Amino acid sequence: MNKILFSFVFALFSFPTYACAQNSQEELRALVQRVDSLEHELSYLKLNYDLKTLNNDITTLTNEVMLKCTELKIDIYHRNFDSKYVDMHKGYYEMYQRQKGAILANVESTKKLFHIKVLICPYSKEEMDVLNAYYDRIDVAYDGLELAIDYFKALADGYAKNL
Repeated sequence: MNKILFSFVFALFSFPTYACAQNSQEELRALVQRVDSLEHELSYLKLNYDLKTLNNDITTLTNEVMLKCTELKIDIYHRNFDSKYVDMHKGYYEMYQRQKGAILANVESTKKLFHIKVLICPYSKEEMDVLNAYYDRIDVAYDGLELAIDYFKALADGYAKNL
């Protein structure tokens, strides 16, 4: 009888422990799921931010170059030629070439990061549409930057010839 009573008391006390362990397992799974969800969201936001920032950097430099092109065109139109401006334009062109090189390195690394993240993280269709839109704009923006720098070079050469 003592054995039966002891077994009954043991079972009675171990049941809440088992139930408590089950609750802990469920809470742990819920926490892991929430952490995974937050990591996914953070990964998406970081990649989205990197792509946007790169596009903005390229666009900003393109706008700066085009502003200098406009200044050059105004000087050419008004026949405002000065020999010290020729050296200044050469300096601007070299600076733009260096900045373009730095942006190209950033473009290449961001594209690699994009491909790795897309392979690793299972983004939804909507997230991929947004990321792909920003990714596709990179090449277009960079091509625009190259054209703007080439246009600046042509204007600077024309300015120097008119001196």
